[in-house]
Amino acid sequence: MTAFYGEPWWNMNWDKPLDAIIESAAARMPTNLLKERDVRRHQKVIDTATGQVVGYARWILPASHADSWLDAQVPDVSEQDKARFQAAYEAADWAIRPEVEDSDDLVTEQFHKHAPKGPYIKLDYLGVHPDHHRRGIGSMLVKSGVEQGNQLGLDLYMMAMGQKAVDMYTKQGFEELDSLKQDMAQWGREGSYDTWILVKHPEIK
Repeated sequence: MTAFYGEPWWNMNWDKPLDAIIESAAARMPTNLLKERDVRRHQKVIDTATGQVVGYARWILPASHADSWLDAQVPDVSEQDKARFQAAYEAADWAIRPEVEDSDDLVTEQFHKHAPKGPYIKLDYLGVHPDHHRRGIGSMLVKSGVEQGNQLGLDLYMMAMGQKAVDMYTKQGFEELDSLKQDMAQWGREGSYDTWILVKHPEIK
């Protein structure tokens, strides 16, 4: 949450302080980590000096490759734990401002329009704590996914937000398929919500 709160296109979703968002996200996290665990893969970067998680990435494999990249799969838990996690998830306040509920409609349309014809790995989420920007953490996480795509012979496909993020992805070999700029005035905020649809084809060796 801290990774994105300084971005106008992200914090336009909220009418509550960062601490409250983090509290709700923490309550929802265990259930989110277990969601679709057969195909979702999770990675984190930890600052060894502090033990703090400073980077995180979530990837989604095609169902045909659910037996791959198992070292990034979250371990399963008991049904009792799942029920406890689900109760905390449902109790958390995760409501966004009603005005922004349509903010991703055009982005989603673009994403489906350009989706690869065959199976692909989706980069679903990537964030780096702002205190650790410009240390190569995001690039390291992306590179790990690129390596998996190459090993499995799969495209990597994603939607990126913000020019800095796009620059990082293109350095890793991603290609731009489409982009969209939306004036945030329509959602009561200043600035532009800029998104890009990117793909990375596997390297043939």
